[in-house]
This record gives sequence, C-alpha cells and structure tokens, in this order.
Amino acid sequence: MRGVTLLEILISVAIIAVVATMFVGVFGGWRAGGDLENARSNIIGLLKDARSRTLASESNTTYGVHFETEKAVLFKGALYSSSDPANENYNLPGSAQISNINLGGAVDTVFTRLNGTTTASGTITIQSKRDQNTRLITIFATGNAE
Repeated sequence: MRGVTLLEILISVAIIAVVATMFVGVFGGWRAGGDLENARSNIIGLLKDARSRTLASESNTTYGVHFETEKAVLFKGALYSSSDPANENYNLPGSAQISNINLGGAVDTVFTRLNGTTTASGTITIQSKRDQNTRLITIFATGNAE
C-alpha cells in the first residue's frame, strides 16, 4: 500500500501557512490604502454637504464640520456642541485616523451663508495606523475642499 506520510502532511501545511501569511500581508496593506482613500472621500463629501446645506439656508442656519482623531462631525449652527442630537458623525475606519488638523488653531470649519466661504481653511491629514501612508485634504477659504 502507498499512502501519505506524516512528514509530507507537515511540509504541505507549512507551505500553505507561509503562502497564506504572504497573502494576508499583501491584502492587509491593500485594504488599509483603500480605507485611507475612503476616509478622505467621505470627509470631503461631509465638507461639501455642510457647505451645500449652508448655501441652501437649510433650517435657516449655517453648518460646519468638527474634526477629531477618530471622527468628523457635521454640525448645525455656528458652534459645535458634542451633545447636539442633530450632529451627524462620520467615524473613520479602524485602520485610519486624523493625524494632523492644520486649520489655524481651529478644529472646526463653519461655512458662511450666501457665499459659502469658510471660517477656517487649511489642511487635514489622514494617516494609516498600519503604516505611515497619509492622505491630505485641503480646505480653501472659498469653502471648496479637495
């Protein structure tokens, strides 16, 4: 009779483990990069939404965006209040964080009615927790973001 020896099974399992480890590393980096780009796109969308609501005079008020390490919050009014039930939170993916908020010392940007300009312009840096990859969001004084 011919069969498979225990040594052959162990070698096969070891090869599969090495290949699986390589795939996990490659796909983990790919996913972290995707999370970073999604976070950037979603925050830009949040900024555009706040500006659009302000220009449309929705609820007859202004809107802004507040930034924290793990989230961005679209808020109603001229000042951010963490307890306001009207706040709309966007939580960053677990593999990304806001590493630098450079808005002239502010952590909020509020859009002005009629012309859509912003009270705080500058940059927001989103960084991967897995590696040092970053994405930059620029908020212009005109209220546009990219």
